[in-house]
Amino acid sequence: MSADKGKQSIWKSFTQPAAWTMFLFGFSSGLPFLLVAGTLSYWLKQHGIVLKEITVIASAGMLYAFKFVWAPLLDHWHLPLFERLGRRRGWLLFAQIGVIAGLLAMAAFTPAQLVAFVVATVAVAFFGATQDIAVDAYRIEIAPADQQGALVATYSLGYRIALMVAGAFALILADHVAWAQVYVLMALAMLIPMAANLYAREPAHAARVAPAWREAMRLAVIDPFADFFRRYGVPLALITLAFLLLFKIPEQATIGGIMGPFYRDMGFSQTQIGAITKIYGIWIGIAGAFIGGAMVVRWGPWKPLCAMILLCGSANLLYLLLIVHP
Repeated sequence: MSADKGKQSIWKSFTQPAAWTMFLFGFSSGLPFLLVAGTLSYWLKQHGIVLKEITVIASAGMLYAFKFVWAPLLDHWHLPLFERLGRRRGWLLFAQIGVIAGLLAMAAFTPAQLVAFVVATVAVAFFGATQDIAVDAYRIEIAPADQQGALVATYSLGYRIALMVAGAFALILADHVAWAQVYVLMALAMLIPMAANLYAREPAHAARVAPAWREAMRLAVIDPFADFFRRYGVPLALITLAFLLLFKIPEQATIGGIMGPFYRDMGFSQTQIGAITKIYGIWIGIAGAFIGGAMVVRWGPWKPLCAMILLCGSANLLYLLLIVHP
């Protein structure tokens, strides 16, 4: 009987309207991300922009890392023209409109008008990060804690599909039509989650007083760091932070704006790059997550972690092999 109830609970969690709303919201969140980073670098390279400028322009995606700075504002500011949708959906619609307008502006200006193009790129990154904030808040408030797993799963599925659309599909399409047309098509794709937002249910807000922006920043940013240093001590905390930073360097060195020009210089077509890195690469990454989880279950966290540090760092040497033997 309990097993049947468990199955019914799982089925109910995944078939609730909020789960598939989150699928479309995940698509909305994932679509702009590559369009201001990895995918963008191919357009810039094709237009003759030098590598140094490509890496600077494609770093607009770093705005996503700083969204915590303006996240408290979404709890404090009400958008007058969007109040009928409610706080979460109103902010989300505002951000979606901003993403669409930014993508259309990028298509209109093209890298030929570089200053205006960069402004549009930064706008897409800003509004993309803002919609991430709104979507996360919506997810937390729309369903109880025991149903959050299903919402995260459907959100992640939508996000991954969006990465394939903005990555593989965009690159393959760019071998056949102009990049400006690709970005117009990406803007049109945003209309699907926008329609879902208009028909979605607004979360029921509990009566609460949102903290002031300074207080919110203290609670969300300063206090966790202070607690981390108090709990582990300054030396160990600094070593841990340095470890996390150094651990990510090999990965970060091969994403973003630098790899697109590298692949193109090696003579690969955008269709080949899109198929290998954006389709097969995503599934290999998913397989790696399952293998890593199995290794942790079998040997604990430390041995697999040390092995993966060596493998991740040494894997970048394969790019040198590609240069020597193209």
